[in-house]
Order: sequence, then structure tokens, then C-alpha cells
Amino acid sequence: MPEGGIFEVLRSISYRDIPDDFGVPSIANADPVPFSVENFHPISSRRARLCFVDGGNNSIFVAPGQAIHMVRLYYSVFQGDEKIKFGRFTYILDTRYDPGSGEYVVRVHDVDNAGILPEEMTVEESALREEKIRAIGTHVRRLGEWLLMEKIAGECNYIVRDGSLQTGEAEEYMYQERVFNRAKGIIGISKTCSLMTTRGFSIVAAVQYLAERNGIKAPWYYNPIARNISTIRGDMFVIKLHPMSEYAFRAEIYPETRAEEILAALVPQSNDATFIGYPYGLLDADINARISDEEVKLYRSMISDFLDDFSRMEMRALDAHDRISEVK
Repeated sequence: MPEGGIFEVLRSISYRDIPDDFGVPSIANADPVPFSVENFHPISSRRARLCFVDGGNNSIFVAPGQAIHMVRLYYSVFQGDEKIKFGRFTYILDTRYDPGSGEYVVRVHDVDNAGILPEEMTVEESALREEKIRAIGTHVRRLGEWLLMEKIAGECNYIVRDGSLQTGEAEEYMYQERVFNRAKGIIGISKTCSLMTTRGFSIVAAVQYLAERNGIKAPWYYNPIARNISTIRGDMFVIKLHPMSEYAFRAEIYPETRAEEILAALVPQSNDATFIGYPYGLLDADINARISDEEVKLYRSMISDFLDDFSRMEMRALDAHDRISEVK
């Protein structure tokens, strides 16, 4: 189909108009609260000592029974909008599959001697999603983020992490509980949110439109969304931190009784023009924790000189899709 034809098809699709009724929030195993302007609350502004945490991971070598992943953990401490401390820690994971036990044995190489991750870990096959050995890096990175949060909990008033506080993995839940017991308060902010209403609309968009339709100026938080949410500790919010921002975000806060003071501390963080309305500390954490494809290509080229013929054949068993994707 010529490009003009694609354009005509896209233009002909009937995109949804603004609905008269969004429905109610649809969250599994929770009691929805109907949308209402009464659930908007203003956020004040105050300075506090905040810790921001994020992690990144990427794969250097992947075969069905062995993988080498790179994991990076990062934290920063901000007093208001000033960064006063940070740490950036890199790990190399050498993972081997043990057919006898059905487990992955992960040997952890601590490049910076940070002492956050243990020297060796075992991961049950059932704990990983469909990608199996490919998912080891993500699995360990998530555990590492909680271990890092536990380590720095005493350095700040509140911890801010990229992503939800929700977890479905038993091991991650154990680490999470240790953070909740140490931290004065913790908030997870999700850059994206796929939660929908009972009519199939975005919950975040529905809340943001309700605010605009009723002239409610940011910064604000919206709560309650639902009651008795069994999948998270604390409570769920929709937040908008700057009146000029086009974005609202899903946030989860524990304990929920400290929501107003935690959110107030994020307002001075949300004025940066790079991404107005998004806490700069999280943007800084994302940039410094990221492991780009360009970076790992360097390490892949380095190890290619050490691979024997069979190791290359094992790698080829899984990398054809990636190779084709690189074709220009």
C-alpha cells in the first residue's frame, strides 16, 4: 500500500470522541469510587530531603542455558531542587541454567564493590515470565532497586522510585516489606499507566479531563480512585504537579497518611523545562541508570574475541530476530 494510502486509512479511522460517561475505575479486587470533582485536592509546596532511585539493565550475551546481563543501580539525594549526593553502581550477572533443579544460578560481579547485591543468587524458573533467561536482568534489577532503597532509607525524608509500588513476585515482596519498614515514606510514580475504566477509557486521562473541564488548576492530586486495593501497600493517586504540564501520572504512596507532605516536596522538583511537571530527580535517575544498546554493543564486541565456536552457535540460537531488526 502506498504511503498516501496508509495516510487515508489512518485518517478514516474513527477515533473516540469525548464520552458523556467515562464509567468508573476498573481495578481488580478493589471497590471503584465514581469520578467526582470532590476528589481533587490542591498540593502545596515545601522543601524536603528526597532520595530518588532507578535501575537499568541490558543483555550482553544470551544463549538458552547461559546469559550475561548488565545491571546498573542509581540513587540521588536532593534537598529541594539541589542534588547533594548520588551513587551509581554497575553489576555483571553471569547466569547458568541448572536442568536438575530447574533454577537459574546467578553469579554477581560487583564492578564498583557497592555491596548491594549478594555474590550469588538462585532464581526459580517459575519466577520469570515467558522470556525466561532473557528476563534475569530485569528480575535482578528490580530486586536491586529495593535493596538500594533499603540501604539509603535513613538518608532522606522520603524515597521516590520510578514505577509502581505493586509487585506480584514473592521474593520482591519480601525486599519491598523491608523498605516499607525502614522508610519514613515512599512514593512510586509511573511514567505510563494502562489502567482503564469500566468503559475502556484511561483512568489518568479521565481524571485529567475532569480537572480541565472544571477549571481545577495544578498542582493537584486526585484520591480516592478505589478502595481496598489489595495489590499495593498504601493508596493510589493521580497527580499533576505543574499547571503548564500536559501530563498527569499514576502514583502510589505509603503510608497514605503522608501523601500531602510527600507530594508537596515534589512540587519544587517539577519546574524543569526538560520535562515540566515530572520530578527532575526521577529524570536524573533515569538518565544515569540507563544502559543503552550502544553501550552494550561495545561490550558485546569485546567478548566476541573470547567466544569459542560453540558459544557463538549458542548465541545464534536466540539472536536472529535482533540481527534482522538491525537491517536498515
